[in-house]
Amino acid sequence: MKTTIRLIQQADLPAVVALQYCCYSDALYESPALLSQRLQAAPNSCWLAQDSAGELLAYLFSYPSINGDVAPLASAFTPAAAPQLLYLHDMAVNPAARGLGLAKQLLATAKQHALSLGLTKLALVAVQGSVPYWQRHGFAVVNELSDIAISALASYRDEQACYMQLTHICRQNQ
Repeated sequence: MKTTIRLIQQADLPAVVALQYCCYSDALYESPALLSQRLQAAPNSCWLAQDSAGELLAYLFSYPSINGDVAPLASAFTPAAAPQLLYLHDMAVNPAARGLGLAKQLLATAKQHALSLGLTKLALVAVQGSVPYWQRHGFAVVNELSDIAISALASYRDEQACYMQLTHICRQNQ
């Protein structure tokens, strides 16, 4: 199957919301208005994968952030003026498209974008038991967090939320 990775546009948001709904628990659902705000705040760091017919297969929302800053669930993006890393807030892959390597392609796109910004780290909050997946991609759990970050993690109620970082991005597509 031929796929294309491109920046998300406002017109893509209904399909993004539908994919979010089928991939996440109700506790992780984030509103269309919030997704729109995020896209407006970081339009150059939100991508999707689509097939040749234009069907949404996967997406990734991210933004430039600082070390140890955990985005609470359902919070607006506030890109850092002097970023230290690229924060991957939300990635989802259509269950019918799993196994096609789309998450890996989106992650490679995020890495290249981070490098283009002069950043060599990525961070995220792993949910729904995804820590082993992210560890296979080089991310490590960060246990030493500020009280504010710990409180932000608590906003992901019952989702096994864990802050993780990839501390060195290689120039190669991985």
